[in-house]
Amino acid sequence: MVAGSKAMLDLSDKFVMVNAEDDEAPGDDPSFNIDGGYIPRIIFLDTSGTIRPEFSNKRRGEKYQYFYPSSDEILITMDNVLASLEVKQEL
Repeated sequence: MVAGSKAMLDLSDKFVMVNAEDDEAPGDDPSFNIDGGYIPRIIFLDTSGTIRPEFSNKRRGEKYQYFYPSSDEILITMDNVLASLEVKQEL
């Protein structure tokens, strides 16, 4: 379970997490419909609000790349995001 995961709670301190309900999804902005408009999905944005489609659930393949059936899969992507940021800060 995502909400009860201690690892998720610890790692989420490094992110701004936003939960949009079904009727709050930004349907007017097509950029949020990367690989479809299904729910639930997790999309990562950078500090300027730009969607970063390269940060997706790599275990999903071509379809539903932003769906995460387990907290472990979310944590893997969050670690990838942080690792990417660390590399850029070192340059």
